[in-house]
Formats: sequence, structure tokens, C-alpha cells
Amino acid sequence: MKFSLRWLKQIVDLNGIKFSSLAEKLNVSGFEIENIIHDPSVNDTCFDLTATANRQDVLSVVGLAREISCLVNRPLMYKLYTDSLNTNINGFNLSDKNVSISDLSLTQIYHLNNTLSPSWLQYYLISQNIKPLNLLIDISEYIYLKWGHLIHIFDQKKIYSLELNYSRFSLQKTNSYLLSKQNVELEVLKYDDLILSAIGFYVNPRIQCDLLTNSIIIFGQVCNKQYIKSTQKLLNLSTDLSKKCLNQGLRSDFVNALYETIQLIGSFGCGTLGKFYGYHKINYIPKIIILDMNKIRNILGVVRSNLSGYLTVQEITHLLDSLNFITIYDESKSIFKIQVPIHRQYDINRPIDVIEEIGRIYGFNKFISRLPFVHKSNLSIYSTLTSKISQIRYLLRYLGLHEVQNHSFGEHLVSNITTEVQVLNPLGQDQSFLRSNLIDQLVINEQNNLKQGNKNIEIFEIGKIFKLNKSIRRSNHIVSSFEFLYLSGLVTNATFLQRSWSHKPESLSWFHAKGIIEEFLDRLQAVIVWKNINDLNESCLFFNLTKLLNMNRTAIIYNMKNQEIGIFGQLRNCYGISAYTFEFDLVKLIASIKSVNHINSLFYPYSYYPSLTRDISLTLDKLNSIDIVKQQISSFNNSLIESVEVFNHYKNKSTNCYNVGLRIIYRACDRTLSYDDINRIDKEIRGLLIKYRIC
Repeated sequence: MKFSLRWLKQIVDLNGIKFSSLAEKLNVSGFEIENIIHDPSVNDTCFDLTATANRQDVLSVVGLAREISCLVNRPLMYKLYTDSLNTNINGFNLSDKNVSISDLSLTQIYHLNNTLSPSWLQYYLISQNIKPLNLLIDISEYIYLKWGHLIHIFDQKKIYSLELNYSRFSLQKTNSYLLSKQNVELEVLKYDDLILSAIGFYVNPRIQCDLLTNSIIIFGQVCNKQYIKSTQKLLNLSTDLSKKCLNQGLRSDFVNALYETIQLIGSFGCGTLGKFYGYHKINYIPKIIILDMNKIRNILGVVRSNLSGYLTVQEITHLLDSLNFITIYDESKSIFKIQVPIHRQYDINRPIDVIEEIGRIYGFNKFISRLPFVHKSNLSIYSTLTSKISQIRYLLRYLGLHEVQNHSFGEHLVSNITTEVQVLNPLGQDQSFLRSNLIDQLVINEQNNLKQGNKNIEIFEIGKIFKLNKSIRRSNHIVSSFEFLYLSGLVTNATFLQRSWSHKPESLSWFHAKGIIEEFLDRLQAVIVWKNINDLNESCLFFNLTKLLNMNRTAIIYNMKNQEIGIFGQLRNCYGISAYTFEFDLVKLIASIKSVNHINSLFYPYSYYPSLTRDISLTLDKLNSIDIVKQQISSFNNSLIESVEVFNHYKNKSTNCYNVGLRIIYRACDRTLSYDDINRIDKEIRGLLIKYRIC
């Protein structure tokens, strides 16, 4: 959206604020400013501004001025029109059952002069790359740019040559081929049988104004965005009008946009204002958010220039007041009760959203950045998990699989609305849900590779999935969601095995694929049990994969506690011939690993000092054994003995005795052996030689 600084200054006080400083504040607040053009001839600066999907309220001059007013703490100066005109909602054949419109107005102006627009209006439209045509059309374009609302102006005589009867206006549902070849039910505004507008999509071009127009009907509307989106999906079509309706301004600004349109036409067209007819559907319920003071402090942290460290209650209240929030602080409970203004009800839903607004307006750069404290016990658990995940990645790559990464949104091959987590403000229709498994997107990866001629696909992914509690049904209230770390893979290979040079290559079979998974689990040292399953609806983890897998070739993998940790199976033929997939709950898989240590070793510190070795030969009869000799050597209570080893052992048949060669190694850990140590050692050895006969 293109904006002019000159027009913004007419709505918000920007005296003394440089454009570079203003642009920096907008960038920090999450908006992107590009294509900055300075025009010194008219002392103006034009720029393009891009907002996120949940901040469409700033894509109008008034909306951006309102945002800038909060950022720079300056007052707004634009005129607010009061509800001074009489309204008559009984003149319309409307009911609250209509789903397309929240607000509607019809106003007639007689005896006007449709001339060229004033020069200031022409300049403004030209700066927005809009060609001026005539006063009425130009005012309609100007109002949309300023307020974000579409105000249509119809030639009254092209509707009906005589005086209009407002009771003959009606909003009806009709099956029509008006927009496409499909017969889709639309809500249309009619005068008798003449269709004036298909709400949010189409305006009858035969009733548009021209330079000869002298009597008009001003038609204003606030469309239901959900109705526009669902109709676009049914039609598989979007028009310029529907795109503008989806980006329309705040409903609370509609009356101001309408009244300014009437005032401009009356001032420059010199017409006579007729009666005003309006319809308003009351469906706004104030949204209350409870916010804990400690949560604000824990998330935003310490302020650089504040001696007390954190934002005070007065500062927080002042910031929220500048955003038009109604705030009450409960000192006894240390909580804020916050009422969200009507123009922010779509993007402020949780306490964290309010905290983000506080930090954004105050300035994130004014808080001290520091890493959160992590307890050592938690750090060791995280390190162990990270180490095991690295080991799993290494094993899968060793087995020939390639790692892929997909985003957490996407199209679902298997849709289970009861367990999928819906995104409140999706960037697109294909990103309306968080993924509930990894296999879906791996199958999409496979299909894309097959289209490119890649027939051998061996891939795996480690990522997070999101599920709602299976027992909770989706409703209008917020339900609990759960986040899991999963491992999934897909293997298909048309030339996996060739029995000999004369045989044709064979594709991967179910047993070969299962063998790959078994080797992976064996190398990982996971203790598991394979079980077949007849109905995946009985599974607590993988019940949403029923439509993907061939049930005759599917197995569930359990740990020793009889808990499901994984699944392996063959995809249905519609997703590829001889394609096999697996999926594991990664945390449960890691918990099932039982390392088998077959070597019991004792570790001692190594001595840097030299050793002394004594080799002795002893003759043992049947009453003495080598174990008895070792026990006697241990009874010397000599801490210098490092090891006792048998290096020779044989039986003398003539004497029926055993000749044993022993090697005793002496060493001190903190010093070199002295003469006293050696004399003590030799004395002990002489005692052994005296007790046992020498060969």
C-alpha cells in the first residue's frame, strides 16, 4: 500500500519528527517500508508499507495514522463525524439472518453537478497511481484510500427514472451464473428485479455515474469477511472488489467514511441531501483479557533506564491507554483486566498479544536482552536428547536415507478436523491448520520427485507435530493442543535388488523395507515389539493414517511397557507402488533405548611414575591353587601392588604338581619407588618362595 507523508501529517501531529525516525519505529513494530520517494517540489514523501495478515487495519491512511499516533505518542487531528443523520432501518427488506453484510447504508442526493475533481484531490490520486475521472468516482477512490471502506455511488436515474421507493430495495439470496459458470448461491442487493450488486464481488456497471449524472444513490457496506472467503472458495474466483473487501478498514470507521463522502459530494457537487437509510447488525461482544503483572515482567524483562528494573503499573496503564485499551489493575491479585478495542478484536486474543503490544509501543530496544536461566538438570536432559537425535540422524544417513525439512503448515492428504490445530489468522487457505503428522508432506515430497522422474526416494524428517486431544470435540471455545517431536520416513526404490547380472532389478519389498527399520532399531539398541493391527482407529497415536496405509501390510511398534511408539506400513497404491513409510514418537523411541554394556571395567587414575616388575615361579600341589596365592598376595596390604598376572601355567606329570609363573607389578601414584619400598617388596617375595617350593 502506498502512503503520502503529507496526508498523514493532516491526520496526526508529526511536527519535529524526522521521516527516518518514523520509518525506524514502523520497521521495529513489524511493518516493512520500501520504495521511498522524496518530492521536494511539493514537500512530500511517498512510501510503500507492507503489513502482516493480522494487521490489515493499518492499510488505510487513517489506520496508519492511528498506529503512528501510538508509536510517537502524538494526538490525532482528523475529524470524527457524529451520528447526526436520522436513520431508518425499516425501509429495507433485511433480516439478521443475512450472512454477507454487517452494515449497509443508502443515501440519495439530488440536483448535483458532477464536474472535475478539485486539484488537491487529483494530485492525491495521481500520487497513488490512480487516474482522476470525475468528482463522484474520484471521491469514492479517495475515501477507500483514506478510510479503507468501499463507498459505491450509483446513478439514480439508471436504476429508476421516477422517485425511488426504498421499500423496494431488498437483500436476497439467489442462485446465479453472474460471476462464473458454476451455479452458486449469492446474496445480492436488488431494486425490484434489477441486481445492483452481488455483495462483495460485483457492481452492476450499467448504473455507474458519468458526467451527466445529477441524482445519485450512495451505497455503503461492511462485508462479512468469512462470507467473502467461503464464496471465493466455492467460485474458485476472486475479483478486485472481493480483494478490497477482505482488506476493508475497521467497522468502527464505516460511519466516518460514509459521512465524509456525503460532506465532500455536498461541498463540491452542490447537491441536496435526501433521507438516510441504514442497517446495522449488532454482533460485537467486548473481549476481556486477564494479564498477570509477573508474566509481563518475566517476558519483557528489565528496562535499561528504570531504576526499579521493570515497567511500573502506571507506565503499563499509560501504554495501554494510548492503544485505546480499557484497563483496570487489581492490586491485591497483581493482575490487569483489559478490554480490547473493537478495531483490534481480530489480532488481540491472548495475554501474550497484549504483552507484545506493550513491548512494541514502549520499544523492544529499551529492554535488556539476556538469555533465560536454565537449570543444570534441565540442561543435562536437553543435552542427552540432542545427543540421541544426532545419533538417530547418523544411523538413518548410514542406512542411505536423506533428511528433508518441511514447514509446519501445509495441505493435508488426511483430514481429521477433530484432532487438527487450526490457525486463527492464516496467511493463506493452504496454511489454515498445523500438521498432525509428518507422513503427509513426505508423500507430497515423493509425488513431486516422481513427477521429476526420480523413482528412488529414501527420505526421513525429524520435526514437531500438533494435535488436539482426541476426546475433545472442536467448538467455539478454546481447546487444549499438544506438541510432539516425531520421526518419519518414506522409502521406495524400483531397483533395490538384482539377484544376478542376468536378472532384472527388483523393487523394494515389504520385508526388505522392514529389514531396514529393524536394522535401524537394532543399531539404536531400542527394545521393541512388533504387532500387527487390523484397524488403525484402535491406535491412540496413528488413527489418522487409516486412509494412507494398506492395513494388510501395516504393523504397530510397541515398547516393553506395551505403549505405542511407532508404525510401519506400505502406502496405498494410489500414493505409489511399493512405497513404505514409518513414523515414531521420537521421545518415546529414545526412552526405549537400553544400552547393553558387556564389558565391566574399573577405571583408575594413570600414574606418571615408573613401575617395578617381579617375575616369580612357584610350585603348587593339589592343596594350593593360584587363587589362594593371589589372596595371600592381597593380604600383604601393600598399596604399591598394581597388578598380579599369571603368565605361565603347566602341570608336571612326574611330580603331579603345578608350576605357575606370576608377574607382580608395583607402582606408586605420587612418587618413584624408593630403596625402602624395594626392600619391603623383596621381603614379601622371599616369604612366598619359602612357603612354596622352587622348581
